[in-house]
Amino acid sequence: MIAAARYLLSEHLRTRGFVAPTVVLLAGVVVLYAQPPNPVLSTAGTVAAFLFAAQCWLALGLFNSQGAADRQVLIATVGGRRFARARLLAAGALATLTSVLVLALPLVTGRFERTPHVGEIGLVLLANLASAVGGTALAALFSQPIVRNRAIAVLGLSACALLTLPLDLPPVVPTARALDTTHAGDVPGRLAGDLASVALFAVAVAVVCSLLWRRRE
Repeated sequence: MIAAARYLLSEHLRTRGFVAPTVVLLAGVVVLYAQPPNPVLSTAGTVAAFLFAAQCWLALGLFNSQGAADRQVLIATVGGRRFARARLLAAGALATLTSVLVLALPLVTGRFERTPHVGEIGLVLLANLASAVGGTALAALFSQPIVRNRAIAVLGLSACALLTLPLDLPPVVPTARALDTTHAGDVPGRLAGDLASVALFAVAVAVVCSLLWRRRE
């Protein structure tokens, strides 16, 4: 399964489908931290909300980096269940990577108003993971072969991502709101509901997509 996940990630790198969303993500982080003082938690909450949109784009590119013939060959080689699990593992690795990246960039370049302590870094990373995992799970519902038409997949994913804003659905608005404070001790309780909702959504999507990915072509 690990080897299959590694193969899927290498295929995504080969297609260069990650380039545009990664450039947009990094540019967005730079812009969001361009105006000091950049309080640690509140600014990171805004970035986490932006990460959700970028991760939707990144994850959809990962899921759709293979054609139908390539998927069939891989399924025949490793089996349908392992293929589905490898897809989930690769997507999880990508979500983790982007979560760390958007935290490391301002941390290494000294963009925060002060150096965050370990607890704050952990909270920001959790918020980033909530956004990245939520975006990945939403993208999985529009991945091939569930949605075969790429234009419909992009439009449907974009519409659902945008609807999270007025509907106040996690992880975008609730995550940004949870980190909009100067007291790190308040964040865990405010973020707990958002994390639980994203986790439940991700598990449900993983179960549904695992069944569809290995059965539909």
